[in-house]
Amino acid sequence: MSSVDPIVPASADALPVSAEAAPVPADASPAKPAKKKRSPLLSVLAIVLALVGGFLIGWSFLAGITIQLDPKADHSSIYIALFFIGLGIVIVGIVFALVGIVRRAFRALSLVALVLSMLPSFVVLVIAALLFL
Repeated sequence: MSSVDPIVPASADALPVSAEAAPVPADASPAKPAKKKRSPLLSVLAIVLALVGGFLIGWSFLAGITIQLDPKADHSSIYIALFFIGLGIVIVGIVFALVGIVRRAFRALSLVALVLSMLPSFVVLVIAALLFL
């Protein structure tokens, strides 16, 4: 009889390699994907749009009303166009703020942007009510 056992190979190189027998690296386990670092850019942009649009709405409304009530002045239609441009800018700011709230990124900034975006509408309504009462 021989001293080598026929069932066990003499070296480790002679072992068959299969997918089941391959060792699994430590970092190949299913792990949670790394969280993306969120940027406050959308919320800050919403705040800037709210401020610019609100200023444009307020200025064009007050100047337009003054021009409209002055019998000597003409061309109040430019103020109407500026009012609607400001309104469009504010609506974009509201959308950006809502997207920031839904994404749950920088919620406080998004809420500030939402309030600042809606503030010109309330101010214009109050001024209109005071002027026409």
